[in-house]
Amino acid sequence: MNFSKNLKELRIKRDLTQETLANLISSQGFKITKFTIRDYEQNKTQPKFETLEIIKEILNCSYDDLLK
Repeated sequence: MNFSKNLKELRIKRDLTQETLANLISSQGFKITKFTIRDYEQNKTQPKFETLEIIKEILNCSYDDLLK
């Protein structure tokens, strides 16, 4: 699984900063910070399934796009 690399690439492709992505996720009721996004992208931690689902929706991608 290459989630960390895929997340970063998809986020940049959609012209979102780590902070903007964190704010978009938080607006859906899952309080996270730009530091959490950084940790995801550095493979220091993984999101819960519910958060992953929100990330997928915000980035308009599939689970395969994130997890392949």
